[in-house]
Amino acid sequence: MTQQQKIVPNVMMWFSFTSLALLYGVMLLGIYITASHQGLSCPNWPLCPNGFDIPPPKYFFEHIHRVIAVITAGMILVTAVYTTKKAKSVRKTAIAGSIIVLVQILLGMWVVNNKLEALLVATHLSTGVLLFAMTLMTFLSSYRLTRNNF
Repeated sequence: MTQQQKIVPNVMMWFSFTSLALLYGVMLLGIYITASHQGLSCPNWPLCPNGFDIPPPKYFFEHIHRVIAVITAGMILVTAVYTTKKAKSVRKTAIAGSIIVLVQILLGMWVVNNKLEALLVATHLSTGVLLFAMTLMTFLSSYRLTRNNF
């Protein structure tokens, strides 16, 4: 086995692990925001009133949640693109995750624009759990592929 054949699953595993870790952090932050009733501390979407500046305490957690969510979405999409080109066995869950993350972003927008309507909040949470499952399955598949190549 060549060095290049060993690198591909390893990179894929780290992309998927990073996506999973970031997603877990976004979910924890989202749960904190919901539990502390800060869901509409930033009434605008996608940015808080301060834009890209350092957020004041009033908007801090909501702002950080949105910034990390964008970074996480980007990482999930990068993972999907990488796995599509490199590994057929991981492709389905990675592509499903990238579709779900886009749906999740739209749901987040609707949650804010509809002032935390209960059904939308529950759907946003449920979709987040589904996204976590797809990201976890992507990681486990890439991990298995890495283990089989060494």
